[in-house]
Amino acid sequence: MRYVLGIFFLSMLNLDLRASMNPNFDFSVFGGKYYLDGESSSLDLNLNAVASPVINFNENNALYPVYIGYYTGVEDVQELVGGDVLVRQRMGHSFSLKYVHSNDFNYIKPRLSYSLDYINETKDESWGDGLFDYNTLSAGIDFEQERPEATYRESFDYFYVHYPNYSSLISQSETVLDTTTYKEISQNAGEDVLDSRNYRVGFEYVKFPRDLMLTYSLNLTYKDYFDQSVVDSLGGFKSDKRNDLLTELGARIEKSDKKVYLGMEFDFRWLNSNQNSYDATRTKYIDDYYSYINFDLTPRIQINLNDKGSFSYSFTYTRLNYIERLAQDVNGNYSGSKIHQNFYINSISLKYKVYENLYARGIYSYQVVDSNMNYEAGYKYDYKSSNFMAGVEWEF
Repeated sequence: MRYVLGIFFLSMLNLDLRASMNPNFDFSVFGGKYYLDGESSSLDLNLNAVASPVINFNENNALYPVYIGYYTGVEDVQELVGGDVLVRQRMGHSFSLKYVHSNDFNYIKPRLSYSLDYINETKDESWGDGLFDYNTLSAGIDFEQERPEATYRESFDYFYVHYPNYSSLISQSETVLDTTTYKEISQNAGEDVLDSRNYRVGFEYVKFPRDLMLTYSLNLTYKDYFDQSVVDSLGGFKSDKRNDLLTELGARIEKSDKKVYLGMEFDFRWLNSNQNSYDATRTKYIDDYYSYINFDLTPRIQINLNDKGSFSYSFTYTRLNYIERLAQDVNGNYSGSKIHQNFYINSISLKYKVYENLYARGIYSYQVVDSNMNYEAGYKYDYKSSNFMAGVEWEF
């Protein structure tokens, strides 16, 4: 962290103070509805805003302050703490600062950012009171080398994720349990169990054979849940803390010209976690409860309508396999099979220029999720969902 901050500030000492600014603003307003298993939500808004006034000190040094804000009133199913939960509203604000120094075809890009994300599961929740609200403080640095045969990128990031409204129920149970029982089940139990310190290192290789662009990437993220104790086989807590290692591999091939963009993307993820689970109702212990392997395959096409707009379509297939988490029947009885899910997502977008930098846009998405997990008292594993949005985008 100190090393990144040192590079950020020391590299600015010899800057030419005759800086120029290039403003860049995007704003969009959409109205839409969400459907979950045939039931629709009320009509609501989605808002997005991006402001990035680039400050050019000279041809080798530039500063990128960026603000990103959003509000999502159209309901959606999202994964929160390991399962799919219906989210009613979301709102977020992100502030970042990136500095770019270039030397010939080599680049150094330190950055800092802070973001606030608010998640409401019910319409009557006040902003800032959501159980899964979180904020993220991050710092990182990128190195990039452009060569005749390819472009190489290396990166390192540290980010701290904090859930201000979430704490374990056990940490709040001393007043409702007898002293002996509380001591037995609360030993080593943490309070800020979702907070984490994260360390990510990434590598990317980009090649341009003929009229194609090939991108290969590798990211490793170590997640330290410093206040979340590991569950033991009796349902208590060990002194060990949870830690996860996320390995991500990606490959993308793209071909584009003024008329058509074609792309195919493949992503593989492997999460290795030491956290376990104990189902007290059925006295069932499950080892490596959060570990999984999944992959995505996404073909895309975009047809540009001269300078009037564009039409795009994408299809994503995702396969998620939990390594040790057991499937259950409708009554909650465990089987010998491990849980898997299949996600099928179709998305269509039409964008049309109305006037200069003003565009009208319509978006429709349809998702089908199936699983061998039939017990859905806590989370949904099988569902169909769709949403449509229509609105305007302003680019400046």
